[in-house]
Amino acid sequence: MSRVKVRPPFLHRPPPLYYIEDVEKYVPGGYHPVDIGDVIGTGDQRYEVIHKLGYGGMSTVWLVRSYGDMCSHFALKILRADVSDASEVSVLQHLQKSAGTHPNVVTLHDSFKVSGPNGEHQCLVFPVLGPSLHSPRVADALPGPTRYQVCCQVASAMAFLHYHGIYLTTSNVVFELSDVQSMSPASLYQLLGSIEAEDLKLPNGSYSPHRPKRVIQTPDFSGLDYSSLSVVRIVDFGEAFFTERPPQSLGAPIDSFPPELCFGYPPSTKSDVWQLACVLYTVHAKVPMFPTFFRIFGILVGTVVGYLGPLPQQWKGRFMFDEYGYQEPGKVPNETDPAWWFEDKHSDKSIDSRLSQKAPHLSARQRGEYVRLLHDMVAYEPEQRLSATDVVERLRSAAFLGE
Repeated sequence: MSRVKVRPPFLHRPPPLYYIEDVEKYVPGGYHPVDIGDVIGTGDQRYEVIHKLGYGGMSTVWLVRSYGDMCSHFALKILRADVSDASEVSVLQHLQKSAGTHPNVVTLHDSFKVSGPNGEHQCLVFPVLGPSLHSPRVADALPGPTRYQVCCQVASAMAFLHYHGIYLTTSNVVFELSDVQSMSPASLYQLLGSIEAEDLKLPNGSYSPHRPKRVIQTPDFSGLDYSSLSVVRIVDFGEAFFTERPPQSLGAPIDSFPPELCFGYPPSTKSDVWQLACVLYTVHAKVPMFPTFFRIFGILVGTVVGYLGPLPQQWKGRFMFDEYGYQEPGKVPNETDPAWWFEDKHSDKSIDSRLSQKAPHLSARQRGEYVRLLHDMVAYEPEQRLSATDVVERLRSAAFLGE
């Protein structure tokens, strides 16, 4: 297996509108060029693009309305052409047919494929949803009781998915927007913010057929009262998988990456529970539980050890350097587990001390209950962690409700 060379992120970036998306990915096999006013779809199911909602490494998401219908708004997710895996569609269709709906799991309204200059793209149509749970504005605005309810909702959604044989990552959680369907275009723009765009021309001044003519800024939700947000939904199933077909690894954010995967364990529902713990912590503390500023898994493991103590002795020598090691340019890699990962040494770091600083809205009793819950969710050995159903039951217990 070839070594993965992980590079730290750039410290300096160009002006914001030019790195909204990696424009180099607007090439054959990449993103689908889209502009405001475009009509996308097939047959009777066509949608007019009226704003941009977001983007990721594998897709862009647009605010659209049913063509010819001013009041039926949706979120249109267009996958890159080189994303041939239809697992997200399979998972969502499985949930629709076999599991029904859950108030905190997004539902698929429509799906189809379109062809463009960069290839064929899978398109998924969802209800319109709002800002991410991880938005700084959300983190600052949510009242304490809402934070608790969000924790319950995300845990309940995960328990529902696990019951129906779906594993996922919980990094993409967003809030519902009320009354979107009844809004006029003017009211929508007032809520989302005006469209900001920059031309995307080639050096000779012409436009490439493989790229959009403009790069569109995502909305700033300048007209939204963030303190009124209350209901969340899990929306991204690009990393989801069925129980009987687990992948070799996960594309989870580094801050919530389950460390056992670096030591040869396969992804599982208990990997999900580790990530859920990271979400619950961040909801209250507004910062990651295990902050890792570079995507270097050795740093992640060291950070986890600093808060949870030494790794299990049986993990010695099992770190997968070929998959998760970091090779510093020009230096011979060290492929030996650091001894201090397994040494029982005193650390001044603790989840409790950070929560007391970062989550003053929690009472001492509530904080103590959260600390105990989180520790039971991030046990090193996956089989020792709580299930998602256990987490829901603990969150709904009298200790958390203040009874």
